[in-house]
Amino acid sequence: MIVAIEGVDQAGKRTQSMMLQKALKKRNKTSKLFHFPNYKTYIGKEIDRRLNVKDDSVPQVLYCLQAANRWEHFEKIKQACSKYDVVIMDRYSPSNLAYGSASGVSSRWLANLDAGLPKADIVILLDISTTESFQRRPDYRDKFEKNVPFLEAVRRKYKSMAKKGNWKIISAVGSKRQVHLDVLDAVVAEIDGAAGVGTVAAEKTSDSSRQLSAYTEEEARIST
Repeated sequence: MIVAIEGVDQAGKRTQSMMLQKALKKRNKTSKLFHFPNYKTYIGKEIDRRLNVKDDSVPQVLYCLQAANRWEHFEKIKQACSKYDVVIMDRYSPSNLAYGSASGVSSRWLANLDAGLPKADIVILLDISTTESFQRRPDYRDKFEKNVPFLEAVRRKYKSMAKKGNWKIISAVGSKRQVHLDVLDAVVAEIDGAAGVGTVAAEKTSDSSRQLSAYTEEEARIST
């Protein structure tokens, strides 16, 4: 089973991916975690370079590189799917669709770049506002992370995709533990084919300090 954890920059994807892996291990579930982009490869280093310098090329170049970064891990992903109970993706194909569409690139064209890669069985969207994103990391942001209107467009696209694709949308403005319990609940429910009852639900009920901040729903849409 593939779990894709998505969201705008600083939504907590890496943290929640790692917490999920540890929680699954405690439940005797094996897992493999992938982080995308993987900046350690040649393609990944080129992605990092383009995100941090002025780039006059058309946006399609960057999204081709992002897809190529996933494709160069194709065999490892396939092997992980057959070897582990759960494969966790810290960003995956949906990220290209959200960011690419917000850049004005055709959604169909973007989807075709990843056609053939194993699809996620469950997509979890960690939702935060752009204000929250900047509060978490005000400095050392790449060109996408610095662009407030762009990030707002990405967030709107993510939420539109989530509703159409029946993703799990989780407000990620609470504590790490609170968000983790919601993520774990969604994954356990997918694994068990249940409604998320049992250990996770009990943990959530006992966590009486839960007070998640509400976020504002934007009405604007992005044309794809």
